[in-house]
Amino acid sequence: MHASPLPVPNAVAARESPGDAPHADAPPLRGQVTLDSAELRRLRQSRLLSQQDLADDCWRRNIRVSVATIKRAESGRAVRFRIAHELARCFGVPVMRLVRATPA
Repeated sequence: MHASPLPVPNAVAARESPGDAPHADAPPLRGQVTLDSAELRRLRQSRLLSQQDLADDCWRRNIRVSVATIKRAESGRAVRFRIAHELARCFGVPVMRLVRATPA
């Protein structure tokens, strides 16, 4: 006997829907910040690093930032403040140089 497929709960279906992906202009959640993606990209490229190279360099220096997180930050999506702090440490700049100013 062939079993019918199990129904997918609406919450799961909504999470997996491509139209419901988080947008760059969505407000950050508590404990998250949006980085200045242009500044982050400029700092990375000034050191002639790809996103993967930056992640590898961070890892070698015991700074835990994945390539997926770097891509997220450079695309303008919110990241945890810890990530902003770690990236600033990697580049040797103040963390507020990387954090995008929020409109008042």
